[in-house]
Amino acid sequence: MEKKSYSYGMKLTGLILHLFFTVILTVSIYLLVVLIDKNIMDIVDIGTTDFLSSGYYTKCIQNKCDNLSEYLFLLQKGEERNSEDSRKYLRYTDEFKSENTNFCFWYKTGDIWYTNQPDAEEYEVFDAESVLIEAKSLGNYLNYDMENKAFSTDIKGLSSYFFKSYNTQVFWPTENVILIIGIDTQLSEKDDLYDASVEYNQLHPWIKIAIAAALLSMMGWIITLVYLTLAAGKRDGESEVHLTFFDKLKTEMLITGFVMTTGELILLIVRINNKEWEVAGLLVASGTVSLVMDALFLLFFLSIVRLMKAERLWENSLACWLGKGISKTFQNRKATTRVILLFSLHMLIGFFLALSAFYYRNIIGIILLLLFCGAECYLLLRIAVARYQILRGVEEIRQGALDTEIDLEGLHGEDRRLAEAINNMGAGLVHAVDDSIKNERIKADLITNVSHDIKTPLTSIVNYVNLLKIEKIENERVQGYIKILDEKAERLKQLTEDLVEASKVSSGNVKLDMQMIDLIELVYQTAGEFNEKFEKKELTIVTKLPNTSVLIWADGRQLYRVIENLYNNVAKYAMEKTRVYVEVALNDTNVVFSIKNVSEKELAIENSNAGDLTERFIRGDSSRTTEGSGLGLSIAKNLTILMGGRFDISTDGDLFKASITFSGDGGNKQEKEEKSV
Repeated sequence: MEKKSYSYGMKLTGLILHLFFTVILTVSIYLLVVLIDKNIMDIVDIGTTDFLSSGYYTKCIQNKCDNLSEYLFLLQKGEERNSEDSRKYLRYTDEFKSENTNFCFWYKTGDIWYTNQPDAEEYEVFDAESVLIEAKSLGNYLNYDMENKAFSTDIKGLSSYFFKSYNTQVFWPTENVILIIGIDTQLSEKDDLYDASVEYNQLHPWIKIAIAAALLSMMGWIITLVYLTLAAGKRDGESEVHLTFFDKLKTEMLITGFVMTTGELILLIVRINNKEWEVAGLLVASGTVSLVMDALFLLFFLSIVRLMKAERLWENSLACWLGKGISKTFQNRKATTRVILLFSLHMLIGFFLALSAFYYRNIIGIILLLLFCGAECYLLLRIAVARYQILRGVEEIRQGALDTEIDLEGLHGEDRRLAEAINNMGAGLVHAVDDSIKNERIKADLITNVSHDIKTPLTSIVNYVNLLKIEKIENERVQGYIKILDEKAERLKQLTEDLVEASKVSSGNVKLDMQMIDLIELVYQTAGEFNEKFEKKELTIVTKLPNTSVLIWADGRQLYRVIENLYNNVAKYAMEKTRVYVEVALNDTNVVFSIKNVSEKELAIENSNAGDLTERFIRGDSSRTTEGSGLGLSIAKNLTILMGGRFDISTDGDLFKASITFSGDGGNKQEKEEKSV
């Protein structure tokens, strides 16, 4: 199966793409809705690109006819118009001015004609035939002749406006009226028809783009949501589900927050739709709202997904918490029953005392209520003091004062039993620590004694091997055996000495002569002694040391042993023909010496934890074929700690780094007492 990537970068990319597809999908849908609402996109207009042949044009003419109908009504109303009618009348008069409109009309009712043509006057007698010819000459026309029951037009869809809609029958009488309309299809005047044509030409090309964007963004939205659902809580190379801080919210709170937030955003969208917007403004507003809505949706949705994957959806709920609380209450009836009874008694007494004091206005009731509240306050304070006293004792024990005993005076009931249990626990810890220290000393003494016992026969072996080396033995095989005996005897001798030294250091049986030491000079001295060993393995030393002295408070002899152990570790285990980096760094309060190298042997997987390498007999080479006892780093670490420093080991693959840190108080020349542990 193909490996899925759940890296942070991939999940961030999926999130950004999902939000992007959300905005594109919303904007595309809103744009299509606007185009449909304006009749710019109409099924009957598929393939139409001409404004004058579109349903949008028909809708614009219908709106003009609606306005014309109301205008003619107000015109005939004359002086009977009220203030609101007058405002509408002035607006329509400006709309239908002949010099400002491409919409020309002639309307006859009875014997009176109304028109907006500049070369004609109202109430002038017109010939309907000649007027119709003039209207046709403009481009598009409409002839609504109810005197002769004739109707004709070359504007698509306009007949339904006059004969299929109930509302239009109210505005346009079906008896004794003639309405002739002419539309200048050249759109010579920059009126609302001209603006509509400009809008149509701008928006109509976006139909195909909006449809394609909606389909593609819908697919992208679904794909990215599926990926985010699969990736939620996952990390590369890990099978467990990782929860976030947000997932700690109770499940009911997540669902309620999601529902409320979604509801508010839906109401916001409704309010946006109810307002008049320019197309660009509507698209920006809808895109912004959809971005916020989708971000909140993902926040709640992915949190629920992570909880479901971790099988914690129920455990994280308030219902589960309440159920467990009730269960624990019944399981611990001895403690909970007493609390419930005391609380019920408190409520009962408080109710009757309050009733007597405030309802019956009894002075004795008020005094008893105050005394009752004072007694409860005293009891609560006494409990708080007792708990604080117990907590302080526990803190002292936690900080290492195992012989601490909590004063039992003034403690009663459960608090007294708890304090007695803690005192007994402290005494038990003291005995356990004493036994542990005693066992460590026994083990250290055992190692020391055994090492001393080994030294005597080992010394004899070494001496006899030296005597054999003096003898002139010509047999090469025997000489080889002697060489192997010599090497193994020396290694055993070194191991014995290291074992004794490690035992002394780990038990603290080392006398320190603390004084001011120049760390830079010590590093140069140690490096010089290892030049020959490094040259044999063709190791290149890269140093980064300050130009000035760096003074630290340490034992010079023991510090030299620590740094020597680190250099010796590099000489033994570093890969040939590589670089070794030695650095002394100064920060605000500390001095850090570090050394890095590439290991020749692969570091053992079972010792992959860097801290294990400082334990006794732990070696990076699991086969243990290389020289070394596995005690050097342990000795170096313990000596560093005894001198008040910090010893750190870190590994990255086969890259090995060791560092020691001391407090940088080099300017302090005050003499300190010799430290003996």
